[in-house]
Amino acid sequence: MLKTWTDTHYQLDDEDWLYIAPHEDQGSASLVCPGYARDGEGFSIHFTIAHIKTLEKLLGVLRILKAQEEALFDEYKYPEISSNTYLIR
Repeated sequence: MLKTWTDTHYQLDDEDWLYIAPHEDQGSASLVCPGYARDGEGFSIHFTIAHIKTLEKLLGVLRILKAQEEALFDEYKYPEISSNTYLIR
């Protein structure tokens, strides 16, 4: 396997195109973000079944963040004001 001494960080945008490529013969799958959709800066991360717990934790964290965001922004909806309700005649 390829080894590197430099960590790489990719910031995904909400619009980035991602897909899963299964590798049944290897008992694994890859998360693919193709380069042609990211100005030539694509990548692929190869996961095995040994990574399931870590990926489940990642999903859990993202679900918590989503719930917190929804609670923050959806907690109170301001009522719509009709244009004639507050007019003094």
